[in-house]
Amino acid sequence: MRVKTFRGENMAAALTLIRQELGKDAVILGTQTVREDGRAMCEVMAALEHPGQMPASRPTVRPAGNNAASVKAGNGGNGTSPGTARSTAVPTGKPEQADWNREWCEIKGHLLALMRPRMDLAALSPRQRLALEYLEREGVDEASVLAIYRSIVERGEETVIPALSRIVAVKPLTPAAWPNTAHMFLGPSGVGKTTILLRLALEAKRRLSGGRVVVVNADAGRGKGRLMLRHYTELSGLTYAEIDGPEDFARILDGAAAGDAVFVDTPSLGREGTLSAWHTEMGLAGRTGLAAHLVLSPLYSNIQADHYLRVGRCEHLASLIWTKLDEACNYGSLVNMAHASSLPISALTYGPDLTGGMAAASGKAVWKLLFKHQLPGDYPDADAGA
Repeated sequence: MRVKTFRGENMAAALTLIRQELGKDAVILGTQTVREDGRAMCEVMAALEHPGQMPASRPTVRPAGNNAASVKAGNGGNGTSPGTARSTAVPTGKPEQADWNREWCEIKGHLLALMRPRMDLAALSPRQRLALEYLEREGVDEASVLAIYRSIVERGEETVIPALSRIVAVKPLTPAAWPNTAHMFLGPSGVGKTTILLRLALEAKRRLSGGRVVVVNADAGRGKGRLMLRHYTELSGLTYAEIDGPEDFARILDGAAAGDAVFVDTPSLGREGTLSAWHTEMGLAGRTGLAAHLVLSPLYSNIQADHYLRVGRCEHLASLIWTKLDEACNYGSLVNMAHASSLPISALTYGPDLTGGMAAASGKAVWKLLFKHQLPGDYPDADAGA
């Protein structure tokens, strides 16, 4: 298979380049909106099943004026001048899984290619059009923009926020929203899930007049990090526990049902299948009173975030937590992951301090972040209410 990535001012321009370079037998593997020289460009990954059948090279016909399209190699085009294309390797895993992923990408790409021209922007008000254009520049992918557009048109709404609210749900990580619940944090190494755990544990200690606050280390493979977690826990006057098997987990979760505040630090997400195996080993199947939160950062690419979502899928996965917001330059991934996962956002974190830099999610906090790049700590807490 020969794979190339094309960029155009819009979908029509990119499809024209694909037909010229790969011919009518090319299939679309995926589409996304990217930024190039301050402009939103439509990037389409296309492939030819049998490279030997590629048509003879023909002069590229470029639309005149601002509609000129360019072809770039790779996902970002770094280091490659406009007007060039390069074959890229298709990642492979298990044969049946790779085939399924490829077929789904083809189907989704074709559907998006068909639906995009049917977006009648004339049906939107000028303010709505500006909002959708802004979201594209912010990194919101095409599938999410289409979902927002359809939601607006079908309901005849005057603003974009109601449609966004249906895609980006919030469920604040507070005792009122999560009563008698033990919280388990999933995420890749370095994303900050241990810091989140300690922040929540300290907040629970300030809030609770009775009952224990238990910090649980469920990652037996941690060395230095294990000692550091225990050190911080004991310095803060919290209860530290380690889990060696399903019996330990059952005992601690029973304590959460009785009123203890329980926060569980899990092994970092790795290859697909490792979390489900750990989940089974610890006897968590069918367990009630446990919520898992997937911790991600806007610094990850869409491909990385999608991977961690697949790896982190489990029976108890209940929300998304976003970290390192102060280090990101755009926040479109919050919309993309909410749309892809159908999970609510529960918390937003920023800054390195353990005693601050974290806020329970609310609609206004997400919109201020997305549209104004305002962190929750940049304005009074009352302004961030749902």
